[in-house]
Amino acid sequence: MRALLFRIIYFFVFFGTSTIAGMLIPFLQYKGFDPIQTGSLISLFTLSGLVGLFSIGYFCDKLKTIKKVLFPSLIITTITGAIAILFNKGVVFYIGFFLMGLFNSMLGPLCDSWIMESSDDIKVKFGQLRAFGSVGWAFGVLIVGFVISNLGYKYVTFIYVGSILVGIFCTFRLKDVVKSCKGSISFKPLLTNKDYIFIVVTLLIICIGFRGYLQLVPYGITRIGGNTSDLGIYNFICSVSEIAMLILCGKIMHKLSPDKLLILSPIAIFIQMSVLYFIHNIYAIYLSGLLQIFTYPIILMVGRTMIDRVCPENLKTTSQLMGFAMFNSLGVIIGSFVVGFLIEYLKIDRAILIMMGVALLGVLCAILYDKKTKDKTI
Repeated sequence: MRALLFRIIYFFVFFGTSTIAGMLIPFLQYKGFDPIQTGSLISLFTLSGLVGLFSIGYFCDKLKTIKKVLFPSLIITTITGAIAILFNKGVVFYIGFFLMGLFNSMLGPLCDSWIMESSDDIKVKFGQLRAFGSVGWAFGVLIVGFVISNLGYKYVTFIYVGSILVGIFCTFRLKDVVKSCKGSISFKPLLTNKDYIFIVVTLLIICIGFRGYLQLVPYGITRIGGNTSDLGIYNFICSVSEIAMLILCGKIMHKLSPDKLLILSPIAIFIQMSVLYFIHNIYAIYLSGLLQIFTYPIILMVGRTMIDRVCPENLKTTSQLMGFAMFNSLGVIIGSFVVGFLIEYLKIDRAILIMMGVALLGVLCAILYDKKTKDKTI
């Protein structure tokens, strides 16, 4: 029953949040923002989430709960998302938008941590359960792309609110985690843990390239005459391609060490950027989305696994959410701002070339990480 509830939560929460978070660039363009403003707002949106992730993990470990933090976060995300859709530029919009960023960023990581801290029979199914989030996200971005193109954003509100309400109901029915009571709750053991820092920095550099690429795709689709429906199809392909790796990644890491598996991720990102730069065809961009099987799922699964190995028992949620904030959220902030700036002043082709260089740096970092880490399977 717990596994079923987690599947429903992942599917509907990701389905709902994808309607805005999965379409941030067209959403902000619809609101009338230019590329630099869009990049800056996405960075600030993610920065608010970064602050939330740093603090919320600490409170989960301090209060020894995840459910009592996730439940109100879902409610606030529902309300603030509806406000951001319904209000145009102005104080109310900015308050709703940034509060949504603050709480929206917590939902997936809190669900992930809940599973990682559950009993072994649930923990071992992490990839399979998390795959339902990708399924929800895939159908969310696909459907909302067509809804926006044909009906407008006002109808997105009903999809957004209704989906997350299902997640709220299922969260209420789940049993909370049982946390360790040993040791004091402090950031110091993490900040002085060289293995933990090494893992997070490596993942951060890879994520900057990955998140930068995702910011480039909408502009790449627009320049060849595409629209939000095309972006929705591309995001659908990306999300569906993640599912196989999320399910199989655990089994692969029984045979191949996580650090070696991680090398594939920045290589795939570099290939995706090459397609965007050299081939100006929507179907080629669609096909490049299939390479997401080697990008985000590997970053997510390897990151969760490696952090879980080196973090203290009493700081499980703090270490996972703080690590996720550092490599994923900070990667979004840097990638979004840099891409927005590059497109505004250097145009898209040069922006892609520079981000291809970042992807190559990610390959180098992954190789160095592999050399410094013992080949240890899970």
